Amino acid sequence: MDTLLDLSNSADHNLTSIFSEKDPRLLQPHSRNSSIYGENEDITELVRLIRHSQWVRPLVITKEGTIISGHRRWKAVLQLEWKTVPVEVREFPDEITELQTLLLENANRSKTTEQKVREGKAWFEIESKAAKKRMSEGGKKSASGDKGMENFPYLCLSSTKGTTRDRLAQRVGIGSGRTYAKASKVVEFIDQQACLGNLQEAEELRQLLNTKSIDAAYQLLKVTSKSSHSHQTMTDSQSRQETVRSCWNCQHRLESIDNQSIYCNKFGILNLIYKSGEARGKECTEWRDKKLPQEELKNQIFTLQLLLPLEWQAKLEERAASLGTDTATWVTNLISTFLFSKLEGQNFNQTQPQFTETQKNTANSANVILHR
Repeated sequence: MDTLLDLSNSADHNLTSIFSEKDPRLLQPHSRNSSIYGENEDITELVRLIRHSQWVRPLVITKEGTIISGHRRWKAVLQLEWKTVPVEVREFPDEITELQTLLLENANRSKTTEQKVREGKAWFEIESKAAKKRMSEGGKKSASGDKGMENFPYLCLSSTKGTTRDRLAQRVGIGSGRTYAKASKVVEFIDQQACLGNLQEAEELRQLLNTKSIDAAYQLLKVTSKSSHSHQTMTDSQSRQETVRSCWNCQHRLESIDNQSIYCNKFGILNLIYKSGEARGKECTEWRDKKLPQEELKNQIFTLQLLLPLEWQAKLEERAASLGTDTATWVTNLISTFLFSKLEGQNFNQTQPQFTETQKNTANSANVILHR
């Protein structure tokens, strides 16, 4: 039977927890766990301990079955082929609280330097989003200093760069802010090399950072980055002649996210750690050269399918026929008017689109589908 526990005095949220048992095969890891702590942790000893004791501490999960705390335990019981595992089902008001809880639940675990840096970046993200949320809600608590961090008391970042990195360093247990900044640059370079497909260089830096020292990894970073810059300078002329299909030189790539992912305006967020941008580019049917001249772009078209209410069909066909054109052409040029018309101050209903022959031919390729 499920057990209900009141957590109304909990520091991170005022909700309840339900203790139960779940089939571990029906649970899924939190999307941020592997990006912070990695996927290839050795759980041999943990498996041995659980097999011997036949007991495991409850996993903390969301009501949808996403694991917040207990990823290593979950992998261990899967390896042991347990049919059920004890869980604590919690409700979380938002993704910020989920990430915050994930970090807090892992506070006492043994971590590599890389993991500590990634935790620091996550804590900074939490505070940044919390600050934006307070601003959007009109809250001025942080500015007035009365209760600025009551919802996120675990981290308070100053707007001063040095103070911010000092507090992040203290939070994750990395010496000084200066040392944290060096380690952070190493981790960013590791991610960059992984995204470019230079997995060996990334792994060498990772091993040096985690097993030797931050300073040793930082010195290697400076040497490697200089070498990479020189190599890039020598191959620039070749790359202009021979385009390598990669997410990094695609027209659809937008901003980078967390130094691990990018946003593609075709496919959304793409993680480039486990599949490089070059590998994705070679496989992608939507790849477009970022340097493609605008004149060539004008001759390119794409098919847009519009799913419109059936009751619009008669009106659309009637209006298009009155203008001596077909429905697809008329709709295409209505969109064109919105996108390119200089008559922005006019009422749209009073603006009659004027079409060139090229626009008419392009419009004929539009695919307008009317569904019941």
